[in-house]
Amino acid sequence: MKKTDYSEISKQKLEYLNYSPKTIQLYISYINPFLNGITKPPTELTSKDFQSYLDDYKFTSISQQNQVINAVRFLYREVLNKKYDKVSFKRPKSEKKLPQVIDSQFILDKLSKIKNLKHKAVLTLTFSVGLRVSEIVNLKIEDIDSKRMLIHIKNAKGRKDRIVPLSQNVLELLREYFKEYHPKTLFESNYSP
Repeated sequence: MKKTDYSEISKQKLEYLNYSPKTIQLYISYINPFLNGITKPPTELTSKDFQSYLDDYKFTSISQQNQVINAVRFLYREVLNKKYDKVSFKRPKSEKKLPQVIDSQFILDKLSKIKNLKHKAVLTLTFSVGLRVSEIVNLKIEDIDSKRMLIHIKNAKGRKDRIVPLSQNVLELLREYFKEYHPKTLFESNYSP
């Protein structure tokens, strides 16, 4: 088999194991340089080859280091079926930085100055429950449960569903937005390609 076949097998296995398209693309972007840099067939690789690659890699961040380790480890275990971990797939210690917290009054002041009702509804909902961009974009009308005052977020990070509380103020703002815009989906775009 050629080196490119191992890249394709990696991609197929990642898809079969239901990894997200973004993760698949990331893993392959680290697996390919590894495969291209070796001089012997992948089946003849030893744990020393993998260890040497990881030891010599010039990581730009802890995040990248974790990504490279995950990708190379996937190739090692899942594609080449190396049974014993003779390679140190140890994780770097993450930096312990306190998150930067934005003053809630500052956010409320900014939201109150937004004139466009749709923009105000999107941002208020986003900040009120801490939604990610992908979550707000994929939110549907039926995900808003006004009887139980809950929002059902489907396929959130890690492809997990979650339920978050809906405040009365946000519900009233959403109702106001609905009356003015009559959207078919929750936050439909006016953009048409």
